[in-house]
Amino acid sequence: MKKRWLLALVLLLLAVAPAGCRSNPAAPSLPEQDLEAVPEQEVIKRVEPVMVVVDNYRKARPQSGLQEASIVYEFMVEGGVTRFLAVYDRLFAQDVIVGPIRSMRPHLAAQAREHGKIVAHSGYSFRTEELIRSLGIKEITSSTYLFRDSARLAPHNLYTSLERLAAARGNAAVRAETVTESSLPDGYELASSIEISYNSQNIISYQFAAESGVYLRFINGSPHQDRETEQQYSAYRVIVRSARYVNVPGTELVEVDLTGAGQALLYQAGRKYEIRWEKSDGKTRYFYQDGTELDLRFNNTWIQITN
Repeated sequence: MKKRWLLALVLLLLAVAPAGCRSNPAAPSLPEQDLEAVPEQEVIKRVEPVMVVVDNYRKARPQSGLQEASIVYEFMVEGGVTRFLAVYDRLFAQDVIVGPIRSMRPHLAAQAREHGKIVAHSGYSFRTEELIRSLGIKEITSSTYLFRDSARLAPHNLYTSLERLAAARGNAAVRAETVTESSLPDGYELASSIEISYNSQNIISYQFAAESGVYLRFINGSPHQDRETEQQYSAYRVIVRSARYVNVPGTELVEVDLTGAGQALLYQAGRKYEIRWEKSDGKTRYFYQDGTELDLRFNNTWIQITN
């Protein structure tokens, strides 16, 4: 009886105790939420674009200054050899060497004209001159803006720099542009590696580095590095696009048809998307399957033109 009386007394005291003296029960733990990453932004100082035709013959490697380009195209020229077209449309605080520079081809000129009219190159054949005459290109070929590097053998030793390119371009307005990282849609496959074979001596591959969110670039299995910095080139996004390659009769040259529309693959953030491209009104645009246009302004892009 005594035990029951004591138990009743305890229950009564708890019932009449002030609310502030009660111990609050622990809040139930909530499951962790998947928070969407905040889109990254960068402020870019834009200037009028200058394009540079860069050598990719084996004796021209390693190249210089490709990482600073907003877009780098790789095209076949002849004999399985490819050439780069690098687009520079940003103002950098420090000067950067660019090269080695090589000669123009009609399809390189046509692609360059989509971005602007100023192109640095080492010359061209009479045939190329005739084909690009109507494009209205301002050419940078003078020794005032280009120089030879005695550490390399000609013709793979012609270089320029961002400062020299700016001098050749002349006074240009600087426009500050805030660019936001685009969100990626659904409808993709996971893809951590890419391989493109132009020939047995020019096999390009990329490997996605999850910690930095970029694709590291390789040539024939070896890291593709910058000559000055020794850093491996990387791409925030890679587009692999086919085009019609046509052999020029009586020569080793090839021409690339960049008109019309077609299919392509986009590699970004470890994902692979089937996309399409379309050239209209003098400019090539890229679209997801739902018709949304790709925004290539954030970070850098390498575009591999294959046959």
